[in-house]
Amino acid sequence: MNEKSNTKLMPVVINQHLANVYPSLAMMAGMQLEVFTAIGEESKDLDSIAGILEVRSAKLRPLLYALVTAGLLIVDGNNFENNQEAKEFLIKGKPRYIGGMHSAYSDLWASTMHTAESIRTGHPQAEHDFGNMSQDELRAFIRGLDAGASATARRLQKEFDMGRFENILDAGGGSGGLAIALSRLCPSVKLTVADLSNVTPVTRECVQEANLSERISVEDCDLVNQKVQGAYDAIIMRSVLQVLGPEQAEAALSNTASGLRLNGELYMVGRVLDDSRLTPIDSVAVNVMFLNVYQEGQAYTESEYNNFFISAGLEKVSRTLLSGGYSIIRGTKVNET
Repeated sequence: MNEKSNTKLMPVVINQHLANVYPSLAMMAGMQLEVFTAIGEESKDLDSIAGILEVRSAKLRPLLYALVTAGLLIVDGNNFENNQEAKEFLIKGKPRYIGGMHSAYSDLWASTMHTAESIRTGHPQAEHDFGNMSQDELRAFIRGLDAGASATARRLQKEFDMGRFENILDAGGGSGGLAIALSRLCPSVKLTVADLSNVTPVTRECVQEANLSERISVEDCDLVNQKVQGAYDAIIMRSVLQVLGPEQAEAALSNTASGLRLNGELYMVGRVLDDSRLTPIDSVAVNVMFLNVYQEGQAYTESEYNNFFISAGLEKVSRTLLSGGYSIIRGTKVNET
């Protein structure tokens, strides 16, 4: 006999999850169109915003009201205004602008739609193989991460006073966004960005565009298979180990740490799970996305990262929690190996 159905139970959580995706998609569209930049610091009416964006008012109207309900715009009659958060982070040209992240996130969100098939087949259905991407694919993806890299640079400087180092390596630094931001914060520090040989042309483009070629050098290096050349006071690895499987991550960290001077410090910045694997929620969720884009990449647990650091000869390992499921794990090279 079938169990009696609980007719009073409603699919509240299910419906919330089904509906909650739309505000995020509205925000993405607003970033892609640069709606927040078009509105700027002052309120504007619908037709004025549509004129700046060169779109039809009737098509833009639903998006503007969706952005109001998403908590990013304020409406007063027919006028729309950015709220304080949108003014600070989504107006292009402002110091803390992160609107350019849409190119990376639109790619990652689209990839996550393949999760069931990635699990079913055992292979990522939207694999990101940075060694084999075209220059256009790489450029679009890694430039989209620049805004987050700049925020990381500011946090590293605030927490750890990176200006006290003479030279710093940004290992797996992609577009060089972190090194560029750090160079502006700490102009006396000599910086180097190391990444795969097909990535570094994009890195050099970005460094040259920032007019920082004299202060930031760029080197080709396959961190999984090559030891870092040189001797650095500090090394930063942002969102690098999480794209690799456990054995590759351990090898990459060991190869990178070999480039530290005695008492040098290594900072790993990325998604980190608590050992329960249930928190932070953002890291739990992003691990589902990783299933679709990396063969074995994942948000590792704090204990797993500690083991990677110890295996690489790093001690005094500590964790600093950041927002969005990110953490900074810091270790020091206290002995020559």
